[in-house]
Amino acid sequence: MQFLQLCKNIWMSSDLPSLRDRQKAETRLALHQAAVALVLERGLDSATVELITDRAGVSQRTFFNYFPSKEDAVLGLRTPVMDPALLEDFSFRQDVLGQVSRLLLVVASSAHEGVDQVRRRELTRMYPHMIHRLIERMNEAEDLVRGALAGLLAENPHWAAEIREEGMPGDVDDIVRLVVMTASIPLRFTIASGRYSPAAGLAPEDLAPALSLFHSVQRKLL
Repeated sequence: MQFLQLCKNIWMSSDLPSLRDRQKAETRLALHQAAVALVLERGLDSATVELITDRAGVSQRTFFNYFPSKEDAVLGLRTPVMDPALLEDFSFRQDVLGQVSRLLLVVASSAHEGVDQVRRRELTRMYPHMIHRLIERMNEAEDLVRGALAGLLAENPHWAAEIREEGMPGDVDDIVRLVVMTASIPLRFTIASGRYSPAAGLAPEDLAPALSLFHSVQRKLL
């Protein structure tokens, strides 16, 4: 199975969750919807955790099992996760940039799965300071991808060794950080483009035009 197809399959996974997982998802959604409704009704400052939990019908202790802050509940954010299956077909022999870009997209998307992206964008326009929570989650996703890539390089040391043989400075950590930072460019470019629809979201294959353009520009710059 090609890496792109694996990313797409995991991004669109339809495996039936367990009863416990469904209950957890329902509680998370209830808290998120309550938080959004209260912010729209009363404003962010007045939408307290106490009011959110009262409306959702759960305890404040339960709230903090799902969200570390009120802002995370409003935006529907969670800690991003890395599915080990994403790494099974990763190869350093083909389009490493594209693979890492798609990996980053899937991991970053896990932080807000099932959230109304249009409404979230409206809320961040109303309260711009909440964007820092989105940035923090993106940074967490990049940390996960960097860790995964470092592990892959440990199993395939020749790729990084070839870079150093060409006289380039930097250790493996530097190489990993630069690769992930570079791989985020097509993702950020696509989101910033007029072709991106918050309502539709992004699938791994949606990065293809930006990746193609990136490779073309890169060849001209070198």
